Amino acid sequence: MNSPWSSDILKVLSHFNVDPQLGLDLHKSELSLKNWGFNVLSKPKKKSRLGLFFKQLKNPVVYILVVSSIIAFVLSEKLDGWAILSIVILNSIIGYLHEAKAEASLEALSALTTPKTRVLRDGKSVLIESKLIVPGDILIFEAGDYVAADARVFSAHQLMADESILTGESTPVTKVISPLEETLALADRVNMVFASTVISGGSGRAVVTHTGEKTEIGKISEMMDSTEVSHTPLQKRLQSVSNKLILLGICVVVLVVIIEFLKGSQFIEIVMTALSLSIAAIPEGLPTVVTLALVMGIRRMSKKKALVRKLDSVETLGATDIICTDKTGTLTTGHMVVREFFTLDLESERLVHPILIMCNNASLEGGGNGDSTEVALLEFAAKKVSTQDLHKRFRRIYEWSFDSVRKRMSVAVQNGDSLSIFVKGAPESILSQCALTDENSKTIHEKIEVFSQQGMRVLALAFKHSEDMVFDQMSADKAESGLTFIGLVALADPPREESSLAIKRCLSAGVQIIMITGDHPQTAGAIARELGIINQTRSIIMTGAQMDLLSDEQLKETSDKIAVFARVSPAHKLRLVHSLKDQGHIVAMTGDGVNDAPALKAASVGIAMGKEGTEVARQAASIILTDDNFSTIVDALEEGRSVNGNIKRSLQYLLSTNFAELLFILGASAIGWPVPFLPINILWVNLVTDGLPALALATEKTPKDFLSQSREPSAKSFFDKAFYLEMALVGLVITVMSLVIYHYSFTHYDQLTARSIAFSFLVYVILFRSLASRSDTLCFFELDFNVSHLMSVLIPLVFQLGMQQSEFFLSVFKIKSLSLQQNAVLIVLSIIPLILLELKKLLKRSSIA
Repeated sequence: MNSPWSSDILKVLSHFNVDPQLGLDLHKSELSLKNWGFNVLSKPKKKSRLGLFFKQLKNPVVYILVVSSIIAFVLSEKLDGWAILSIVILNSIIGYLHEAKAEASLEALSALTTPKTRVLRDGKSVLIESKLIVPGDILIFEAGDYVAADARVFSAHQLMADESILTGESTPVTKVISPLEETLALADRVNMVFASTVISGGSGRAVVTHTGEKTEIGKISEMMDSTEVSHTPLQKRLQSVSNKLILLGICVVVLVVIIEFLKGSQFIEIVMTALSLSIAAIPEGLPTVVTLALVMGIRRMSKKKALVRKLDSVETLGATDIICTDKTGTLTTGHMVVREFFTLDLESERLVHPILIMCNNASLEGGGNGDSTEVALLEFAAKKVSTQDLHKRFRRIYEWSFDSVRKRMSVAVQNGDSLSIFVKGAPESILSQCALTDENSKTIHEKIEVFSQQGMRVLALAFKHSEDMVFDQMSADKAESGLTFIGLVALADPPREESSLAIKRCLSAGVQIIMITGDHPQTAGAIARELGIINQTRSIIMTGAQMDLLSDEQLKETSDKIAVFARVSPAHKLRLVHSLKDQGHIVAMTGDGVNDAPALKAASVGIAMGKEGTEVARQAASIILTDDNFSTIVDALEEGRSVNGNIKRSLQYLLSTNFAELLFILGASAIGWPVPFLPINILWVNLVTDGLPALALATEKTPKDFLSQSREPSAKSFFDKAFYLEMALVGLVITVMSLVIYHYSFTHYDQLTARSIAFSFLVYVILFRSLASRSDTLCFFELDFNVSHLMSVLIPLVFQLGMQQSEFFLSVFKIKSLSLQQNAVLIVLSIIPLILLELKKLLKRSSIA
């Protein structure tokens, strides 16, 4: 049925052919179940373990390495083939193990429950599994009940629902039974209840209009399924690097093959040279280094209560420059509290707490039961007076329940021989029943305006003495006439204590914050100002309705100044994320509700709340906060930035050294010298230099206060000019030195000795060069002592020296043993590039100073 909120309830009941006093019978419910299906949402297909493993192999670098290993096997170079293949398999296993572990953690986080719902069937109230509910069923609600389907309310007694996970509204919605306008937004359809929301107070009945994927949540689920997941910045960068390496490798291989062919080299020599070049062009450790850097970042993040489901999400978060965050339960506590109260005089102030406690149907048992506003009023009063003492002092005799027309609740109480009526409700409703002087009226209205501008919900309190004991025959209008104004109470869902500091850290690191909420613009704006989200850079508060009036181009032009999006729907959130991403921003989206899920999935990185958040939101997100704390996002952001830096320096190290290897082989061939290395030599160089040192660089710990010191994220800040300049500098210095040493060696010694000298020098120079890669600005001797990095240099160094004493290794690598004097000279020479790089850092710092 279309727009059930705009139809008379009799038409709705007639449409589903159901008697509101009897509900559906067994035959009708079974027939409807066949027609409509189970009241469940479709779940995303889970990847198989095998599929998860093969996912790790989808990388151009891996493809080239596999082809290289096949060529090696064809040429009977089995050692080369197995070595290359082992590296590929090792990287895949690391990635697979992490993703499998993350998925297992997520499954453990999800509550495996089968919700049940009370319905009217054959005139009897029965409890059935929620999946068996069908359109036309009559739902029966009490406070605390879970709403299992979208339904039209036809009976409501102070019925209120918490719809924050769907609409973003922090305040429970009071339900009515009368028809509404058809064009109303979801949050304003107050005669409907929606699947996955919770009844926060009162009681009522409703007829089910939509189930499963036809519900509002089902529409959001469908929106998620149609949302494409974009590639992360890291994936794009590595794709770019891989493509360039492939292109460069092909060009060099073709060039050297032509040169060797013109030189008249044998076919087997040409093929082996081409294989050496292809291995030299590809840093085999690149996938493993990146994977390990991300895994280490994930481990550190997990200690800070952030569960990462996808490896590359760590790097993406580090590159984030805008965080779009939900308000309720994310920046705020998600719990209403009294922030302010106001009275005209001390005499009135004495009655504030008795009214708050007696004119109240909530309780503080179990952390608070009942309407969240009434619980907040009780908590506030209980801090000043004893609720038990007040209940002994005042005896409640009668209640005039709240309704949406009067907008008031009243109770008659007896205190000894005195009878009184306590009233609380909307200010405009209460003040109209009070006799006030012009001066007092002006003061009260000014105070209401101040509280409202601060985004708080305001309630007015009043009372009157009564001599009439027959309250059950007294109308609410009579009971609530001639009141004496007592005071105002202002409530709000306050910001978390840590949110303000977390936002300051984000802003200082160049990360902008946009609050997205279903709340009223004034409420959202007040919270945003208090947290510092509204500032000189971003100051506009925009509603979903205002967004609808803007074209995509107009939204792009405006979005850089927007601090708050209020009264928005899931479609609005999704549109904003797409608009920001189209402008080149890396967008993180946080949220906990079902209404956040499409935007969580579409964002560069989605961050869901694991403690209070919904399962739909968790499934859509890449990162889950196990403590629902916004400050954890900032800690994770810092780790992401640190991982970015580690990956960047590792890549710089790998690419510069592989560039040097490539130029060395190309240079020797172009000059007409013998090809200096066999494939096994290059593979060993890459294994020991791309292995431990690169992994040590990738796992450097995050420095203290790193976020404030890190550079603002930029699409161009990863592979910037400095990156390529240092790569070229290191590559050329090592190439020139290698060519000079190789030329000297084969002119003074035999070819085998020349190869051995060049082989050892290349290992030494690359190992020592890694010391300069630990930091972009500090010299290695200025940094904290890092045992793992020191060992990553010493262990390969010892291996390189030790293999020269083993006949087995000498035969495998086709080299000969060098003297201690020759090794000492090579080690001294290999330190020269390190000295040049560290001098470059010192000169750069002195020029800035």
